[in-house]
Amino acid sequence: MKFRTGLLAIGCWIALCLGAEAKDLDLKTFYGKFTGGGVANSEDSLYFGVTVRDTDVEIRPTADGFRVSWTTVLRQGGDPSKPDVRRRSSTADFVYGARPNLFLGKGHGDPLVGGETSWARISGNSLIVHILTIGEDGLYDVQTYVRTLTGAGMDLIFTRVRDGEPTRTVKAKLTRQSN
Repeated sequence: MKFRTGLLAIGCWIALCLGAEAKDLDLKTFYGKFTGGGVANSEDSLYFGVTVRDTDVEIRPTADGFRVSWTTVLRQGGDPSKPDVRRRSSTADFVYGARPNLFLGKGHGDPLVGGETSWARISGNSLIVHILTIGEDGLYDVQTYVRTLTGAGMDLIFTRVRDGEPTRTVKAKLTRQSN
């Protein structure tokens, strides 16, 4: 009898755990400025090492959705005491979609004629942005930014996949900045 009661209790506990799905955060919880750094691995990292990156991200509301702006500073190559420094900045606007926690990239175009299409979604405590482009050669490129809120700020994982092959991964830790 004790064995059956124990099995029943374990079964109920497992059912509760499996049924308890994490709720998606509200979009507003992602608003703010975040700064930090990380490292990038690519298909060449085995030969040339990883690159260090500083990253700033700002997520803010717009009239019909939200805007994500980010800047990355890359330090690589050159003299180790004075490496080559490159700065890249991007902005993407998203509008509310027809389904909850799904957003359509504003001003997106047809990737088959040189445009890009993008979308974003909230899953648990992560804001995930995908950007799809198709090159002149017909090969596709998908960039994915997973921005996960943490107690200290935000974890960022960027991946780039070209025609099914991963080409780059960046992992960074960002801290929320006061306004």
